[in-house]
Amino acid sequence: MLKLLPIMLLLYCVTGAAIEPPPETGNQDDAAIEEGDVLELDRLTVTGEKLTLRKETRLRLVRHAMNEPRSSKKEDRDKLLCWMEVPVGTHFHHVTCARNGDLDALRLGGKSGQIGGSAGYGRHKIWRSLKAESAVGIRNILDGMSDDGYFDKEFVAIASNGGEPPRDVPDIDELKVFASAWVEVDRLTREDKPEEQVIAAITADGMTLQRYNRIAVLAQSYQSIRTKITEIVMEQQDSLSSS
Repeated sequence: MLKLLPIMLLLYCVTGAAIEPPPETGNQDDAAIEEGDVLELDRLTVTGEKLTLRKETRLRLVRHAMNEPRSSKKEDRDKLLCWMEVPVGTHFHHVTCARNGDLDALRLGGKSGQIGGSAGYGRHKIWRSLKAESAVGIRNILDGMSDDGYFDKEFVAIASNGGEPPRDVPDIDELKVFASAWVEVDRLTREDKPEEQVIAAITADGMTLQRYNRIAVLAQSYQSIRTKITEIVMEQQDSLSSS
């Protein structure tokens, strides 16, 4: 996870505010992060313009890390967590991020940056957004991106390895339309129905043939999209069988 950070973050030395422990921990023993302990994340903003790959990767990383549970397991030390902190004297929030290992080092008083003899963890590995926002504003920024987050992990992995992830990932609503059409197309094809009938099934709910084909290509190329389509198809079939 460490190698991802230089790709996605602009770093600044700052004076830290009081930082709450991640809400997922439920553990008040995590050490407080003192002034000067944090580095700044770049601004978390989304405009009407298309996001650059760098900014979209950064935002996806934060959104994914906000859903990560706190863990003290050795195998989870390098997993990044993000949460909202409230600076003293304001109701606005910063996004703050750290690895599980960094939080464990703080809890254990590891000012030398060590846990159990392993270097590389500690208070100087904490990241915080430059600008404080309302909690609703932060959520709107993260929710304003496409695909509802199911593709975040794969997107970040591709970008961090120097690849070019797709920028037209379908959201959940679009995948539901695709999944319904895909099931119907499969049935019509097996029954050797005419092409006109197959195309009509694809476009019945407003999806274009071009977009259907594009999502099919994306599903062949990316595991996260295949998995999500499979989940939706199963949910739709369960719903039909129970009705």
